[in-house]
Amino acid sequence: APQTPAPTSDPTPAPQTPAPTSAPTPAPTSAPTPAPQTTAPTSAPSSALTPSASPSPSPSFGCPDGQVGFTFTLTTDDYPEETRWILKQGDKWPTGTVIASVDYLTTYTKPQATYIENLCIEENKTFMFRIFDKVRDGICCNHGKGEYSLALNDQEIHRGGEFNRKEQTKFEAISSYSNTNAPPGIKVVTEPKGGNLDSSNEDEEEELLSKLPHN
Repeated sequence: APQTPAPTSDPTPAPQTPAPTSAPTPAPTSAPTPAPQTTAPTSAPSSALTPSASPSPSPSFGCPDGQVGFTFTLTTDDYPEETRWILKQGDKWPTGTVIASVDYLTTYTKPQATYIENLCIEENKTFMFRIFDKVRDGICCNHGKGEYSLALNDQEIHRGGEFNRKEQTKFEAISSYSNTNAPPGIKVVTEPKGGNLDSSNEDEEEELLSKLPHN
C-alpha cells in the first residue's frame, strides 16, 4: 500500500505580536507658569522740592497790542515796611492818573528779599514812577543794601537805591529802548535832602507818614 511521506519541515510557528517600541509619552516636564507678581518700587517717591533761597529771575510776560510790559523789581533793605511806590500816567505828578501803587507796612515785609511786580501799560504814553522811604534814608546803604530797578519789555531803564525821601523816574512807554544805563527819554530826579519834588497833597501825606516811629 502507498506510504505517506514524512513531513519535510517543522510546523509554521505561530505569529507573535512585537513588543511596543517606545515607552508611553512622558508626563509634562515643565512646571506650571507662576502667577504674576507685582514688583516693588525700586526707590522711594521723590520728596517735594525745597524752595530756593534766592528769588527766581523775573519771567518774560506778554501784553496786548498797544501796551508795553513794565517791571518793577525791589530788593528790600533791613526795614522793608518803610518802602512804597506809585506809578502815574501823565507828564505832571499832581495831575497824573494813578495806575498802580503799594503802601507802607503791609506790602513788603521781608528784609533783604526780592519782589517783582509786572504790569501792562499803554504804549507811547508818558509815565512817572516814584519810590518813597518813610524815614528819608532810601533803601541803601545805611541799613542793608537794598535796590530797585525799572524795565520796559524786559529792558532795564533805571536802577537805584540811594536816595533820601523819594526818587522819581519819568519815561515814555515805548518798546524800543536799548539795554543801556541812560536810554533816551528817561529823566530821573532825586529829591534833595530837606526839599520837595513838588507841593502836592501827596507830599503832605508823606510828611505825616515820615513822622511815624522807626521800628
